[in-house]
Amino acid sequence: MKALIVDDESMPAKYLASLLKRNFSEVVEIDVALGASSAREKLENKHYDVLFLDVEMPQMTGFELLEEVIVPNSTKIIFTTAHEHYALKAFRAKAVDYLVKPIVEVELYKAMQKISTESRVKQKNETITVYSDNEYHVIKQTEIVRIEADGSYVKIITESKAYLSSINLKSFLTNLSTIQFYRCHNSHVINISKIAKMGKGKGGYVVLTNDDVVPVSTSKLNGLSNLMGV
Repeated sequence: MKALIVDDESMPAKYLASLLKRNFSEVVEIDVALGASSAREKLENKHYDVLFLDVEMPQMTGFELLEEVIVPNSTKIIFTTAHEHYALKAFRAKAVDYLVKPIVEVELYKAMQKISTESRVKQKNETITVYSDNEYHVIKQTEIVRIEADGSYVKIITESKAYLSSINLKSFLTNLSTIQFYRCHNSHVINISKIAKMGKGKGGYVVLTNDDVVPVSTSKLNGLSNLMGV
């Protein structure tokens, strides 16, 4: 499990990181972003399983940050703040939990238990429903090879068929709950498990299992390399 801690103050962030390292062996990687701009960059280039998000920050609030970046449904959000009155707004933002600073270990444990429970009940072959050619199609996410923006439409290319749907790419991404998808380019999203080859150079690209070649933006190369462990 990969975690990102977003807080404009270093001490609370370090304290939370130490609690996670000491008590939760399943959290194998912890990144810290001191402020919204740093958090935005990390979220755009890397997938996290859990996001610990401070509410009040100088540049923008945690709620405003969530409006600025695409956070997949698979990323579980836990708000952290010194102010209890944000609790209702946090749950409306589909947060798993809400922790009041200073964070108490038992409350953190309860929040992490919620995440573990949700992860266990999820099925590996989660599906999405796509309206294409005047019909609704139920597609297993594991079968999707890539997704491409095409004006105000998206092309969903699976192992056996391609679909054209009248939904923009940003909206479509919010329906992908698996951690396997990565936006490697402004117009392209790929299933990481479908990567056959990756080229890193002046013009980055990936070759997928169906032989499609997809460009990778320069700003996305490092993030994709980290996800692939190369």
